[in-house]
Amino acid sequence: MTRLLLVDDHEPTRIKVREQLAQGELINIVGEAATSDEAWRMAKELLPDMVLLDLHLPGFIGTHDLIKRLVSLRNGKVLVFASQGKAAEVQDLLDCGASGYVMKEDPAALLRMAIVMVQKGSKNVLTPNLPRHITHLSIDERHILTYITMRGKLNKAAQRMGLSDEEFNEHIEALVEKLELEDADKLVKWAKKHGFQL
Repeated sequence: MTRLLLVDDHEPTRIKVREQLAQGELINIVGEAATSDEAWRMAKELLPDMVLLDLHLPGFIGTHDLIKRLVSLRNGKVLVFASQGKAAEVQDLLDCGASGYVMKEDPAALLRMAIVMVQKGSKNVLTPNLPRHITHLSIDERHILTYITMRGKLNKAAQRMGLSDEEFNEHIEALVEKLELEDADKLVKWAKKHGFQL
């Protein structure tokens, strides 16, 4: 049975998740926290198998720092539990040590399955609501996606990044192909839709 620490500052959400996860005998919620500081204190005390972690919590510990702390604990695994699926932030959270990213609107069965998969050691467990290529984007590619959403013509992004037009166009063509889009304009729309904006 997976010993789970549930972290969310919204009490109705915690109640709903508690009810959803109570079905079956795979998951045991050993504690609940509403702030990042409380989550860290309880995790150190309870040493759960996994933390189901809301992204935007009140408290003094930032999300990335909290994830790094949680995964440093014995058996520390983190499954991010987000209200909105922003592809732009997913890889950064996975890079910090999170094992997966699910959404609050996902069906209860999917949430339970994600918890079981992470507990068994799976990495990059993602909600189907995110683009399937998102975990294959490098830091440089994510930077380019952010720069092309800034105001101004697309070729201005090359200047802002200190790249020649030729280098920049090569990157754009590679991203269009990688993300299976039609052209650079569709790439800009895709980047905006998925939160790649400063």
